[in-house]
Amino acid sequence: MTHAWRNRFLLDVWAEPRDVETLPAIVRARVRDLETDVETYAGSIAEIEQIIEARLDEGGVKPRRWERP
Repeated sequence: MTHAWRNRFLLDVWAEPRDVETLPAIVRARVRDLETDVETYAGSIAEIEQIIEARLDEGGVKPRRWERP
C-alpha cells in the first residue's frame, strides 16, 4: 500500500536568445526541491520528469501512475 506523500517543486524555465537569429533559442530549466532546497538544472522536459521521478522513488511511492486531478 502506498503511503501519503507530497513534495513541492519550483520550476523556472527560460529561453536564451542566440547571437544568430536564425538559430532556435536554447530553453533551460531549474528545478528546486522546496523540501530539501536542492536545485537541479535540466535541458528538457524528459530531464525534469527524471528529477521528479527520482524523488518519488526516494519517497517510496511505488507502484504509481500519473493522473490529472
